[in-house]
Amino acid sequence: MASFKISKPVSPVLIAIFCSMILLNCSYNIARAFSNKELAITSIGIPAVLAAMRAHYNGTSVKKALIQAAFGGYLMQEGFKMAPKLEEKPAWYAWQAKIMVNLGASLAESAGDDFVYRMDIGPVWLVADGRNIRLKPAINAVLAPIVHVFEGSKPDWGRSLKYGTLAFERSSSRDGTLNGTGALAYSNANTFTTNRNGEHSGHELVHTFQYRRDAMSPLRIGNLITEIDERLGDTWIDDTGWSISWGLQCAWAEYKDKSKDFDIPFEKEAYYLEKEYRKYY
Repeated sequence: MASFKISKPVSPVLIAIFCSMILLNCSYNIARAFSNKELAITSIGIPAVLAAMRAHYNGTSVKKALIQAAFGGYLMQEGFKMAPKLEEKPAWYAWQAKIMVNLGASLAESAGDDFVYRMDIGPVWLVADGRNIRLKPAINAVLAPIVHVFEGSKPDWGRSLKYGTLAFERSSSRDGTLNGTGALAYSNANTFTTNRNGEHSGHELVHTFQYRRDAMSPLRIGNLITEIDERLGDTWIDDTGWSISWGLQCAWAEYKDKSKDFDIPFEKEAYYLEKEYRKYY
């Protein structure tokens, strides 16, 4: 079996980014109830800090990168606020929110460099720059649908087209939970499964938006294991940020005897958005 080494020595900037992500996402948000302040930190503050650090490391304008990333974060934040109500809205609203989140994320992750628009669509990402438009497979995006199918879910093509995100369905037990899961609905980052009525789609859409936002996180498998990043090259997209963050949060919940369905930051954010914004959009 091939052995993988942890990536080559990293810069102090990258170490600082890792520390910032861990402290902000794990300690700060978990320790308190979610609010608009935390929403601004995760959607605007962290992307802006990452962009500023990246610009400083690359020798480009920190101020411009900070402003661009903050504006992109604001677009993401507004897209997040729309997500809970999209279950009752026509498809156009869902696509509007998805495009807004992807545009905001693209602005944030391109800050300090040439702008590249990246949008997740099922197992592939649309990548457009000033020269061409390409479709690239992504690690999590390809694996997640396979996992849903193996778990017994069936593709729901109608809702997939409505939301611009691969949706699946499973039959429900008498208590309303999906057969064999104990959950009312669940997500695997860029995909989700509901019952035949599509209930709780808005909540799961929040997780798919988190997935796109976390695609810019330095906590990705390619940053942790150099050999994987080298093998991926420019052909695949490393979209594992959400999955790694989810795993860390669930590990924290297990260690602290908390609920991974309610007490981790990702779930707190989704429930907060449902409670606060569903009546407005």
